[in-house]
Amino acid sequence: MQEEEGKQYHINISGNRFSISSQHGEEHVREVEKFLDSQIKEVTEQTESYGPSSIALLVALNLADKLLTLKKKVSKYEGIEDDLESLTYKLEKSLEEK
Repeated sequence: MQEEEGKQYHINISGNRFSISSQHGEEHVREVEKFLDSQIKEVTEQTESYGPSSIALLVALNLADKLLTLKKKVSKYEGIEDDLESLTYKLEKSLEEK
């Protein structure tokens, strides 16, 4: 299956303009743009005398930490739906027998 090509968008992150392609639509692209710009501003306000590449790396580090933490939380609950369905089935069978 071939992926559809995304639409082109122009975004501005911390005063830098970029052209990107996305399949997720204008609203999503603007949300990502705003989020990333706010992350850069937050890190910039919390640090002193770092250059743009250092700030970008700190933002990437923060985002990677958040992503990995979220993945761990999600993986904790993977398969729980199947377990609940199995337990429900067993409970229903048990109740039918009585």
